[in-house]
Amino acid sequence: MKIALSLVVILCLGFVEFSHQAKSATAMTIAESTAFCEREVPNYCIQTTCPLFCNSLRTKRQRDLCNSGCTKTNRCQNRPIGLTEADRTNVALDAQNREQLLACIAEKRDPSGNTTGRRTTPWKEIRTPAFLKATRP
Repeated sequence: MKIALSLVVILCLGFVEFSHQAKSATAMTIAESTAFCEREVPNYCIQTTCPLFCNSLRTKRQRDLCNSGCTKTNRCQNRPIGLTEADRTNVALDAQNREQLLACIAEKRDPSGNTTGRRTTPWKEIRTPAFLKATRP
C-alpha cells in the first residue's frame, strides 16, 4: 500500500512539474508579447474590427470612406488615450483597439490566466461598450 501511495505521489509531482514547464514554455516576456500584439492587433483590426465598425455607419458614402481608411497607418493604428484626432468618429474603434492590445499582451504573458488573474476571454472576442454601441444595428 505504501509503495502504491508513493508511486501515485511521484506521478502526481511529475505531472505538476511537467504542466508547470509546459505552461512557462508558452508564456512570453513583456517585450515579446508587446511586440507580437503590436503587430497582431492592427492586422486583426484591418481584417475584422474596422470593417465591422465601418459597415455599421449610416450612408454608403460614409461606409466607403471609412473602409478605405482601414489601414495600419490610419484607422487601425494603436493610439494612446486622449489623442485629439480630426476624425472623431474613430474614438470607439481606438478604444476597441487599445482594449484588445492590452488583453492580447496579458494573454500572451499569462496564457492560463492563473498567475495574473487576467480575463479568460480571448483578446479577439473582447468588445468594449463604446464599440458595441457604435456597431449595433
